[in-house]
Amino acid sequence: MNDRAKNYESDWWAIVYDQWNEEGGRSQAHEREFAFCRNYLLDIEGPVLEAACGTGSILLCLAALGHEMWGFDISAAMLKQLRRKAGEREQHALVDRISKQGLADFRYPERFAAITVPASAFLLLPTQEEQIACLKNIYEHLEPGGRLLLNFYIPAMDDLLRHQREPMTEEHLGDFVHPESGDSIEVTHRTEVDLSAQTETIYWHFTCGEQTAEVPLYGRWIYKEEFQLLLRLAGFSHWQLYGSPDGAPYEPGDGMGLSYWVVEK
Repeated sequence: MNDRAKNYESDWWAIVYDQWNEEGGRSQAHEREFAFCRNYLLDIEGPVLEAACGTGSILLCLAALGHEMWGFDISAAMLKQLRRKAGEREQHALVDRISKQGLADFRYPERFAAITVPASAFLLLPTQEEQIACLKNIYEHLEPGGRLLLNFYIPAMDDLLRHQREPMTEEHLGDFVHPESGDSIEVTHRTEVDLSAQTETIYWHFTCGEQTAEVPLYGRWIYKEEFQLLLRLAGFSHWQLYGSPDGAPYEPGDGMGLSYWVVEK
């Protein structure tokens, strides 16, 4: 695992993630991602692996629909929240199918009918080498005829140029509540862009009373044609690209684009 990816393992993310993702500013994106996975798993029979499953926001919902779900994430704190939620929902069988692993080097003896990578998690792989390794690994872990579902954003060039030409400024993400102490947690961030490397560094800043922490997250964005080449390098030859969870055509525009990929082995 790349050392830079370890920042995602910070306990702060596990503390605020569900509040942000399920109830807060990211809730609509979360609903779209769940709808995408639900829609394109309807005809899938067999085990489904969710890569970078986090706290299980999508995994638990898909399990409730009857899918045999497996999952992994690099954050032990996130997985602790997932196991707690699975216990509360009496989805006890999931606990033994969850493990701490990385996107580029996960390993299972099983093969899966489908693998999902939601929430633009694929972009957290900060190098092209790791992206290729991840896709090759997914290819190896899919059954013949298996399906890869993943979504990620394609940033707007105007936004990238703004971050590069202007001094980094702190932007407010939201205010959250610490689940144990009840204290308020303020989350802000500032963004640094490297156009030549296609990378973003987002410096997340957490403030809870007298506690403060800065957690940089590194990501590498991908364009449509580039991702198709990565798929070919990994062994895939059949895919569809959509612009919405229900299969609307992908139409790039001036703003940030949302891409939904259905890839067949």
